[in-house]
Amino acid sequence: MAVSLRLVRLGRRHRAFFRVRAGDDRYPPTGRFIEELGHVDPFEQDKSKRETLNRDRIEYWLGMGAKVSDSVASILKRNGIERPQSAEKTAAS
Repeated sequence: MAVSLRLVRLGRRHRAFFRVRAGDDRYPPTGRFIEELGHVDPFEQDKSKRETLNRDRIEYWLGMGAKVSDSVASILKRNGIERPQSAEKTAAS
């Protein structure tokens, strides 16, 4: 089972809200998932509340070798969460 960290779009039209989820690659992003790891609200005025992430669990999944989507990777980089060195080497290969 390959686990990936990806965003799921929720909210209404013109008012997007995203959740960061760890899920199996075989299922669609809005379908079955393993764990919810945080949320992103791009319309939040307070920048400290805009991105709320469960850092410990994200680092756990990264340590287990979870794949990360491009959008989640940029959010993690912005929040100072780095992928382990072994995961970067296997991704580059």
